Amino acid sequence: MKKDAISTGLFIAIGFLCVAIVIAVLIPVVREVIDATDDNKPTIPGVTLVQPLDSTQTAVARVLNHTSV
Repeated sequence: MKKDAISTGLFIAIGFLCVAIVIAVLIPVVREVIDATDDNKPTIPGVTLVQPLDSTQTAVARVLNHTSV
């Protein structure tokens, strides 16, 4: 009976060790694959605002560049 318990315990311990090794190897591989994939989000174009400097001067304008975050 004692011999069966020891062999069963070793079998379970070796199984846990194999699972831990597989997880330790797979996590960096999966992270690398996920990081290597392209981000499919569309780029949002920036907006250019042109405003007159003064209400009396329409020929002179300042350009404000705004990029979305």
